[in-house]
Amino acid sequence: MEAANLCAIIAHVDRVSIGKRLAEARDAAGMTQDSVARAVGLERTAIVLLEKGDRNLKVPELVQIAQVLGRPLSYFVETPVPAAVSRRSAPSLAHASTRVLDIEIDQFALDVRALVRLGLLSGAERDARARVPRSHRAAEDAATSFRRRLGLDSQSPVLNLGRVCETAGLYTFAAALGESGPDGACIEVADDSGTVGAAVINGDAGSGRRRMTLAHELGHWLFGDAYDHGASRDSERMISSFAVHFLAPRAGVQKVWSENSNSPIRDRALAVGVEFQLSWSATVGQLMNLALISHAQHDDLKLREPRAGDYLRLGLSWVEELEAPYLSPGFMAACLTGYTEEKLTEARVLGLLRGRLDASQLPQIEARSLEDLRQAFMGHGG
Repeated sequence: MEAANLCAIIAHVDRVSIGKRLAEARDAAGMTQDSVARAVGLERTAIVLLEKGDRNLKVPELVQIAQVLGRPLSYFVETPVPAAVSRRSAPSLAHASTRVLDIEIDQFALDVRALVRLGLLSGAERDARARVPRSHRAAEDAATSFRRRLGLDSQSPVLNLGRVCETAGLYTFAAALGESGPDGACIEVADDSGTVGAAVINGDAGSGRRRMTLAHELGHWLFGDAYDHGASRDSERMISSFAVHFLAPRAGVQKVWSENSNSPIRDRALAVGVEFQLSWSATVGQLMNLALISHAQHDDLKLREPRAGDYLRLGLSWVEELEAPYLSPGFMAACLTGYTEEKLTEARVLGLLRGRLDASQLPQIEARSLEDLRQAFMGHGG
């Protein structure tokens, strides 16, 4: 979004809405009204009035405030995605939420919607009949069915999970939310041009936890559980069951377990965890689910969290995935296509890419010939 266009936009945006977003972004940035005021050269009372919606906001002020708070201009002036608003106003959320996560999912959903409207991302087809499984068996069957749709066999690990999610229409951003921060969230981004999903996960968590979180959000997206009013309070548990069976299918886990039958139980568990890139808790939980270890063995193993040296001792290594600031490859490709097609400015595409590239790394834009311009002009004249 260009600053030159802001005057007309701000004039049509509710001052209270902008003020609310200013307050939320400031809080998420860990800044006081006084510190923001000093950073942009205003009195503290001016920030107070802006956040209350009692003062007109000037374009240069918004540009400065957005820079200080580390947010793009679009976050403050564009109409939020309805599903993001619903998520914020829900009386109880199924999983942990913080203001930072809410802001990140708001912003990413806005960006995904913008790419859909520009024709750079396409809408996804989902099974309208899909509902949250009501049993662990049903969750496993759903995971098996989805793996089959993707062309995955019954034993292989899921590689490049972010790209896999894109095939179902779910785009991902891994944000820096802190090691002890919330796991993630996803929402529906619906527009006349199509419907896709936007997920934000905690890119500061461990790799296995990141993968489980994204697989969990994929379950939310596939089952459309926000609209499944018949779902029980156990729906989160069932979606987690889907996620672990999707990442670590029964036949695959049993195969690795059997191949390491001469090793101690803990080493066998380590081999399973690395093969399917699971967190330790998810690994021992799935081994118990599949009756490969007892409850007592599960409790013992869960307390013996492995260290890096435990894996290296066995010649095992992790493939780090979904680290902050990860973006789905298809999302990045859409951004860069928009730039080369001159649908997105340099400043806009760099903001969308969230620091993944700098200006010197952007593709070169081919100079357009007079014939190209003539054809474009004739096309618009239609």
